[in-house]
Amino acid sequence: MKRMYAVKRLVYLMAIALGLSLTGCVSFTPLGPIGEPLSPAPSTLDRSAEISDVVISAPELDDKVRVAGSRQLTEQISAYVDKSDYFKRIVVFPAKAGEDDVVLKFNLTSLAGKRTMHPAYIPGALVTLTLWIWVDGPIYVDKYDLAGELIIEDRQGKQLARSVEQVKLDKNVGLWNADYLNPRLGGAQLRELIAQLLAGATPQLRTPSKELAAHE
Repeated sequence: MKRMYAVKRLVYLMAIALGLSLTGCVSFTPLGPIGEPLSPAPSTLDRSAEISDVVISAPELDDKVRVAGSRQLTEQISAYVDKSDYFKRIVVFPAKAGEDDVVLKFNLTSLAGKRTMHPAYIPGALVTLTLWIWVDGPIYVDKYDLAGELIIEDRQGKQLARSVEQVKLDKNVGLWNADYLNPRLGGAQLRELIAQLLAGATPQLRTPSKELAAHE
């Protein structure tokens, strides 16, 4: 199993190197792993939550990637939400959420990643006689454009909260950077997107609606 993983990783890295040498850039689709939350939720809602199958509506992806990505990210995001402590419990099939519980619906509208050669890499390496490389001067630029939507509904399908977020950044990568030989780029950036969506939507569940407030 370990040998097979090593072979797949080598093939992936060779593909990146070939793509960069031929076109100067290579595109990739971040699908995790997103890992665990960097910090717990500020407070826990007295509700359980069910995670619907993650929808990937990002353009220019074939059906196989969408299906496999949805399956992977549904599992990853479910574990992430569970460990983030936003809700008292995560409801997993075949169990069903109760009447007072909520359903989380994630839709990832952009999953674009691109690795390009850093414009200063070649001249920097030549001028410094490759010292540029060994002191961790940037070799690549990883560009991310990730976006998504989170809608939280009650068991009757009524929308209770909604957040829309984007993570767009350029990251310099040198020889000693963890992403230099990372076969699964974008996991940390995707985790940041999920964290922002949850942080934006969950406080709305604590805020009474105008209609409710009028009756108090």
